[in-house]
Amino acid sequence: MLRFTGKNVAVNSIIQPRQLHLLLSGQRLASSRLQLSHYARAGRKVSARSASTSTSSSNDKSSHASNLPPSAVPPRKHRVELKPGPLKTPSPSSTTPRPHSVFPKQTQPSFPAFRRSPISSTPDSVPSAIELAKQDIADAAAKGVLRPVPHDAGAIKRFTHQAFELLKFYFRGLKAINTHRNQAAAIRSRIASGGAALSRAESRFIRTFHQDALKLIPFVIVVVVMEELIPFIALYVPRMLPSTCVLPGQRDRINAKARDNQQLVLAGNWQLFDVLRKESESSGFIPTLGLKNPEALCGVIGVPAWGPLQLVQWRLHRHLQNIASDDKLLKQEAYGRDLTLPELKEALQERGMSMFSETNSADELRAQLKWWIDMTGIMPEGADDISRRLFVLSVIGSHK
Repeated sequence: MLRFTGKNVAVNSIIQPRQLHLLLSGQRLASSRLQLSHYARAGRKVSARSASTSTSSSNDKSSHASNLPPSAVPPRKHRVELKPGPLKTPSPSSTTPRPHSVFPKQTQPSFPAFRRSPISSTPDSVPSAIELAKQDIADAAAKGVLRPVPHDAGAIKRFTHQAFELLKFYFRGLKAINTHRNQAAAIRSRIASGGAALSRAESRFIRTFHQDALKLIPFVIVVVVMEELIPFIALYVPRMLPSTCVLPGQRDRINAKARDNQQLVLAGNWQLFDVLRKESESSGFIPTLGLKNPEALCGVIGVPAWGPLQLVQWRLHRHLQNIASDDKLLKQEAYGRDLTLPELKEALQERGMSMFSETNSADELRAQLKWWIDMTGIMPEGADDISRRLFVLSVIGSHK
């Protein structure tokens, strides 16, 4: 009994330290696990607190900034750099004025560059009417329009020969008007029967015939009463002569004088044209009824500006209507590709673009004519053929 009791005591004495050691190690392991989980929870709480504090601080700052009065924090001005930079020279495209309009969807052609004819500082001596008449007769004889005077002719024979040749020339001119009437009637009948369409040359031919027919009666009266007045009429009243009764020298002088008058009007009224352009650049057209001073525009396109205001406006409207019809025909014929140099000059002069010089080539004049057709082809809302061309004339007149 005592032996067994002693054995149990020994066994218990051996087992209890081992159990105590295992128990202590398990407690240590559990306590370490509890500490790790505690630290993880503390870390999560710290991160959450930091995030909440940051958002709350930003919200506080934003709310504080929104609550500030407008004058509490003045806005910071942009810093201005005072470093000097190189001066930019304007490009050639910026120096020439471009057509002003408000159509961003349509690209507009730039104003063409003109090589102006040189203007002499000293005025040329103007010959008398008798000297001009002699020059016209000599030039017509050299070109084969009149039969030249015989070399052995005296003063009386020379005078009678020239007077007789002029009379035959005017008679042939009057007869040509009747021939043109028959030709114009044939063109109209062809178009009415469904034939070929009207060309630009035929259109201008019919228009010239109508103008000559209106001048026929007063010209016949002058030829019958006093034939010697015709050179003076060609010098001072050139519009009174039919186109078939004008000598080549007279025609050149008439065109040169009309061109000089157009350039004088352009040089003396550019401020008026600039005002018209600025007033109408927002709309892109100038209403015909609102035009108070049409005399300058008439001078640019070579239309007579005398008479009442209604008569002047009617002349301006009729001329621009003819130009609009001519522009459509020119566009159909490849912008006047087949026009000769004199025909190009005549077309530009009719449109007020008489700034060309004698050194301009046919391609340069054709480019200027194309600019006019393209500009007048842009039709803004509320504009018509007349009002749009009035605006383009103001652009031309304001170009110094």
